[in-house]
Amino acid sequence: MRIPLSWLNEFIALAESPREIADRLTFSGTEVEGIETVGSTFSGFIVAEVRAVEKHPNADKLSICRVFDGQAELQVVCGAPNVTAGGRYPFAPVGVTLPDGSLTIKKAKIRGVESLGMLCAADELGLSSDHSGLLVLDSTWPAGTPLSEVLGPPDTVFELEVTPNRADCLSAVGIARELAAVYRTPLAQPNIAGVSEAREEQAPWVRVEDAVGCPRYTARLLENVTVGPSPDWMKQRLERSGIRAINNIVDITNYVMLELGQPLHAFDRDLLEEGRVVIRRAKAGEKMRTLDEQERELDPSILVIADASRPVAVAGVMGGAGSEIRPETRMVLLESATFDSALVRATARKLGLSTESSYRFERGVDIELAERASRRAAQLMVELAGARVVGGVADTRPAGAALRRIAARYSFVRDVMGIAIGDAEIRAILNSLEIQVVEQGGDGFEAVIPSFRADLEREVDLVEEVARIHGLDKIPAPLPRSTVDPQAAANQTTRAKAVLRTVLAGLGVSEILNYSLVSDAALDLFDPGNRDQRAPIPRPLSADQSVLRISLAPQMVETLGRNRAHQIEQASLYELGRTYSRGATGVTETESLCIGLLGPIGRTGLDRRRTVTAEEMFLWAKGLVESLARAVELPPLTVRPTAVAYAEAGASVELLAGDTALGTLALVDRRIRKEWRLSDPVAIAELRVAPLLANVLSVRTYSDIPAYPSVARDVAMIVADSVTHEEIIRVMREAAPPELETIELFDIFKGAAIGAGRRSIAYSLVYRSAQRTLTDDEANGYHESVKGALRAKLSAELREG
Repeated sequence: MRIPLSWLNEFIALAESPREIADRLTFSGTEVEGIETVGSTFSGFIVAEVRAVEKHPNADKLSICRVFDGQAELQVVCGAPNVTAGGRYPFAPVGVTLPDGSLTIKKAKIRGVESLGMLCAADELGLSSDHSGLLVLDSTWPAGTPLSEVLGPPDTVFELEVTPNRADCLSAVGIARELAAVYRTPLAQPNIAGVSEAREEQAPWVRVEDAVGCPRYTARLLENVTVGPSPDWMKQRLERSGIRAINNIVDITNYVMLELGQPLHAFDRDLLEEGRVVIRRAKAGEKMRTLDEQERELDPSILVIADASRPVAVAGVMGGAGSEIRPETRMVLLESATFDSALVRATARKLGLSTESSYRFERGVDIELAERASRRAAQLMVELAGARVVGGVADTRPAGAALRRIAARYSFVRDVMGIAIGDAEIRAILNSLEIQVVEQGGDGFEAVIPSFRADLEREVDLVEEVARIHGLDKIPAPLPRSTVDPQAAANQTTRAKAVLRTVLAGLGVSEILNYSLVSDAALDLFDPGNRDQRAPIPRPLSADQSVLRISLAPQMVETLGRNRAHQIEQASLYELGRTYSRGATGVTETESLCIGLLGPIGRTGLDRRRTVTAEEMFLWAKGLVESLARAVELPPLTVRPTAVAYAEAGASVELLAGDTALGTLALVDRRIRKEWRLSDPVAIAELRVAPLLANVLSVRTYSDIPAYPSVARDVAMIVADSVTHEEIIRVMREAAPPELETIELFDIFKGAAIGAGRRSIAYSLVYRSAQRTLTDDEANGYHESVKGALRAKLSAELREG
C-alpha cells in the first residue's frame, strides 16, 4: 500500500524525517518497504492554456498547439492524445530542465514544425509512471501560474507491507493512528459535517436477502450531481497512492476508501431498474459484464448487488458495466457495506479478480465504519460535485454489537515481555491505540477492544500491542541460558526413545521425518478400506495435506522411491512418529515405528549386483526386527500370517513378542511399487512403540562366561511345507534338557528329490553344561530325545548320515 506523508500530516503532526518515521513504523509492526520522493520544486514550470489544436501536417500522431503562458502565445508540438483546446496543462518553456535532470527543453523543429516548449505528462514531472496523456489541471488556474503553487512542494510516499491481520492499517487514518500511538501525540479525524445521520431501516429501495454474506448495507441517495474532473489536490493524492483519477464521483469513493479504509461504490440510480438494489446470491447461469468489460459467468456461491432484474455489481469485488457513473449522471446511489471476508475471498479467486476493494474486504472491514464512510463520501460529493443529499441513510443493521472485552493482568504483560514496565505505562499504550482499560482491582484489568481491531482476541495479543508500541528494540536480549529440569531429565519415555534411536542407528538404519498430514489419495493407494477411520482436518491448505496419517507406510515408501529416483541403490530407513485413527470416542494417537528396506542391504562386495529376491528381502527385514527386539530386551519374536492391505499376497505376517502384538512385517505390493518405479522388493515393518520401550531401560542380568566346552550336533529333516520354523524350535526346546544352549537354522532345500509340498531343513544344536564337561554319550542322548520328538510331533523324516 502507498501512502503520501503529506496526507498523514493532516491527521498527526510529524516532526521527524521520513527515514526516522519509516523506522518507527517498521519497528511497530508495519513494515515500510520503500520510501519514494515524488514531485520537485518545479522551477520554471508553469500552468499553460491550450487555445487551439491542429493536426501536424507531417505526422498522424502529433498535434500543433497554440499555448498561452500568461504573457504570449507559443507554438508547441505535442504527441499526447488528450490535449484539447481550452485545457490547462503543465508547461516547460525553453531552458527548463525536467525534475529528473534527463532533459533540458530547447527550441526545436519536430517533423519540420517549430516547437517552443513541452506540455508535460505526470511521469515527466516525476509524479507517477503514467504516460498515457498530459496531466490535466483544474481549469480555474490562470495561465502563467507557477506549477509549484498548483502541485505543492515535493512529497514523500511510503510503500507499506501491511500484515493480513491488520486490515485497520489499510488507510491513511489507520496508519496515522499507529503513528499517534508510537509518538504519543493526538490523532485528528476527518471533519464530517453537513450530512444527516438519520437512519431509514426499512427503505423500500434496499433489500438484503443474504444477511450472512452482507451483515450491513448502507445506501444514500444524492441528486443534482455534476460529474466532472476532480480537483488537483484529490487527483494528486490518488495518483501518489497508486490509483488513477477518473471523475469526481468515482474519485471520491476511492479517496474515502484510502482515507478511512471502507470500500464504496457509486451507482447511477437512473440506470438501476426500478431504482432499487437487492443484495442476493447470483442465479445459476447468470452472467454480467464487469467494469473491466469482461463478461463473467456467475453461480449461487457468488454474492451480487442486483437491481430489479439483473446483477449490477459483484459484492465486494467490482462494479458492473451498465450502472456506472456517466457524464450524464444526475442521481447517485452511494453504497457503503460490509461483506463476509471469506465469501469475498472465494469470489475473487473464482473470478480471477483482485481489486482494492476485494483486498480490503478479504482481510475484514470494520462493520461500524460503513455509515461513517458513507457520510464522508456524501460530504465530499456535496462540496465537489454540487450534490444534494436526499433524506437519511438506508441502513440494514438494526443496532451496534457490544464491544469485545479481554480480561488481562499487568503482571502477565511484564512476565511475557521480560521487562519491568509500570501499570500506568501499560494503560497509556493501550489507550493510545484506542483500547479502553477498565480497572478490575489489584493486578487485573479489562481491555475494551475497538471494533476495528478484530485481530485482538486473547490476553497475549494485548502483550504484543504493548511490546510493539513500547519498542521491541528496547526489550533486552539476554544471552541464551540452559537449565536442567529434573522432572524432564528423569522422563522415562524420552530416555527410552533416545536408546531406541541409538539401537536403530547401530543396526545401520537412518532416521527420516515426514509431516503428519497426507492426502486421501496416498492413503487410498495403500488401504482404501480405512476411510471411515481417517481424521480429516477442516479447511486444509492443500489436497496433499488434508488428512492426518493413519499409517507411516505411505510416506516411507514414497521416501524410498525418491531415494531410488536419485540413484540410491539401497536404503535402510526408519521413522518414529504418531499415527491417528478416528473412532467412536474421537481421534486416537499412537506412537509408531516404521522401518523400510530397499535394495541389497544384506549383501557385500560383488554379491550386491545380484537381483534381490522377495525371500531375501523378507528375511533381512525379519532379522533386523529380531535384532532390534533383542536389543530392547523383548522376548524372542514369533510370527503368524496376517493380511496387510498394501502387501503382496502371502507376504505379510504379524510380529509377536511373547503374547504382545508388536506390529506387522510385509513386502509392498507390486502395484504400489510401480507408482515410484520400484522394481525390486521393498519391505515395510510397522511396529507399536509402546512395547519396544517397555523394557529398554530395565537393568540387564548377566551370566558367567562358560567354563566348559560345548558339543555341537546337527539335525536335518524333511517336513511338510505347512510346518513352520517356530513349531520346530518349540518342539526342540520342549524335548531338550537345559543343556541345549542354542539352535541355529543353517539350510533350507526344496526340490524334486524331496517331493512336492515338502522341504528339507537343517539345524545346528549346541549343548553345554555349566557344571562339567559333557561326554559324547550324554550329548548323543540329549540329541536323540530331540529327534524323537520331531518324529513324533511333526512327522519329520530325519536324514541320517
